[in-house]
Amino acid sequence: MNLAMKWIDEVRGTDSLREVARRARVHQATLSRQINLDQLTFESVRDIARAYGRSVLADLIATGHLAASDAGVGDIDTALRAASDEQIVFEVGRRLGVVELSPLFDAPIGEAVTRAGEVIQAPFGVGGSSQDLAEVANESIVESPQETDADFDNA
Repeated sequence: MNLAMKWIDEVRGTDSLREVARRARVHQATLSRQINLDQLTFESVRDIARAYGRSVLADLIATGHLAASDAGVGDIDTALRAASDEQIVFEVGRRLGVVELSPLFDAPIGEAVTRAGEVIQAPFGVGGSSQDLAEVANESIVESPQETDADFDNA
C-alpha cells in the first residue's frame, strides 16, 4: 500500500473513496489517479483535510507537502513552548479520555497543579489502587532503609 492510500485510510475511516471525493469536492477519477500514482496534490490534501475537520497544516506535513520547519514547528519542544496552558491541559485531557471538563481545566495552571496534587484517584482510572492509597496514607508504617537497598544513603 502506498503512502497516499495509508493517509486516505487514516482520514476516511469507513467512508468509500467515492464519499471522500464527494465530501472534499474532488472528482473521484482525479482522487483515484492521485492515489494510484502515490501523488496526492497539495489541493487534494487540503480539501480532504477540511472536509473531515482535520488540521490542514498537520496533514500537509504528514503527506510531505510541507516540512515541520515550514510550519514553524521544527520540533516538539518548540511546539510545546508555543502552546498555551489551556491547549496543553485540553490535550492531556483528550489523551486521558476525559469527556467532561474538570474544574481544574478552568483554573489557572498554578492553581490547577496545586489542586490536582490533592486528587487521590481520578474517576477515569488513573492512579494507584485503593490498597496502595490506604498503605500510603497509613502514617503508622515506619520505613527504614535496608542495607541492600542502593536507593538509600546510609551515611
